[in-house]
Amino acid sequence: MKQKNLFYLFVLLFLSSQTLKAQLETCRLVITDGIPNASLKQTIEKNVSDFLTICNAAIIKGEQPNLNKQTTTGDAEKSLSDNWKTSSFGCSVSTLERICLTRPAGGYQIRNIPVTMFDAPPDDQNQEIVINLTADGRIDDIIIPITQYIDILNDPIPAEDINLRTVVLDFVEQFRTAYNKKDIKFLGTLFSDNAIIIVGKEIKETKQPSSDFIPFNLASDPRFQYWVKSKKEYLASMNEVFKKNKYVNLQFDSINVVRHPNPNYPVYGVTLIQHWNSSTYKDIGYVFLLIDFQDPKLPLITVRTWQPYQYEGRNLQRDEIINLGTVTGYSNLSN
Repeated sequence: MKQKNLFYLFVLLFLSSQTLKAQLETCRLVITDGIPNASLKQTIEKNVSDFLTICNAAIIKGEQPNLNKQTTTGDAEKSLSDNWKTSSFGCSVSTLERICLTRPAGGYQIRNIPVTMFDAPPDDQNQEIVINLTADGRIDDIIIPITQYIDILNDPIPAEDINLRTVVLDFVEQFRTAYNKKDIKFLGTLFSDNAIIIVGKEIKETKQPSSDFIPFNLASDPRFQYWVKSKKEYLASMNEVFKKNKYVNLQFDSINVVRHPNPNYPVYGVTLIQHWNSSTYKDIGYVFLLIDFQDPKLPLITVRTWQPYQYEGRNLQRDEIINLGTVTGYSNLSN
């Protein structure tokens, strides 16, 4: 009886997937605001509409998308190819009405594009993508977004800080997307060569752990052990993880962005809750990123830490989570 129920469930999921694929059709973008140039507006609308329609057609035919090289860059082709290896996707919305955003680094962006990731587990199939475009309206990149993007930008901050915060959030989205695409090469470009990358685990022993591998004055906390990995070691371990998993989906929430209080230090601390969901493993933890923006065109992660979301069945308290104050010594920084 149990096997029969599982069979019926499999058939239901299969038919639901086939029905959804059959519903894929021409997808049309309509820009409602954000770009006064009528000619460029039409170009972006057409290029994004064609791109989504090509993806839909590829899903139905069971093929790789055949992009128009006149309306997409080489970077966009690689980005789509990397995404497609993890999961094919399509958009079943016939008409999308969206605002066009101008990117501080140049070019434009269309956000909140709903897609179905067909190779993802059923609970992860409904997602969104972001499409970045060049100044002349060509598709330049496909990003897996963070859901708090607009909310974080709307936080009360000085006007001169808005552009840099936008760059920070774009960087965090690129960081997330690198994992989802399993792009180990691009992931490596996001870390400083001297980055401190900390992995950890909960320990059961009550004795004080050795402090020779505990950074940021955390040696007094006997509940977790932390190990420092070099960039090379971390990327090697992640490469093995990517090889073992057909599908990887990182989700970020509860994102908090704090700028270093000294204006002479273009450094941001980003604290977030990371949901790791792959073919073989799941967990939830706090991730902290210290991002150096000395070169705004080439920001680099100098510190990356992970902590478990819960300890002995309870959530970590605010003062237990690594943040910019923990790393820099500014105890008055909020998180």
